[in-house]
Amino acid sequence: MFWSKRRGVRDFMLQRLTAVILTVYTLLVLGFFLFGGATDYASFIAFFGHPAMKAASSIAVLATIGHSWVGLWTIGTDYIQPGHWGLPDYADKIRLGYQVGCLAVMGVYFLAAMIAIW
Repeated sequence: MFWSKRRGVRDFMLQRLTAVILTVYTLLVLGFFLFGGATDYASFIAFFGHPAMKAASSIAVLATIGHSWVGLWTIGTDYIQPGHWGLPDYADKIRLGYQVGCLAVMGVYFLAAMIAIW
């Protein structure tokens, strides 16, 4: 099965690491709005157009994808199992379709974000 041999500690640590990255990014953006002085269009473009901020935004997008993958994978493995929904023979296929769909949506999100950032 797709991603069937998971390590719980690795997923736990990835979830926590991505949460920390997203918290730091949120505080950075919040700091700009609270303490950056004038928040007009020019300062907004200058702040988010800076290469360091573009890199930070790209890292935040990757962290969002990693964070959501662990959560969505957990939901899929917890709730799409043989015996659920009355389809015991199709649970693995349904879960695989769910995981491929999640990865497809995350891929579109990644591409759209990278186009918007860079």
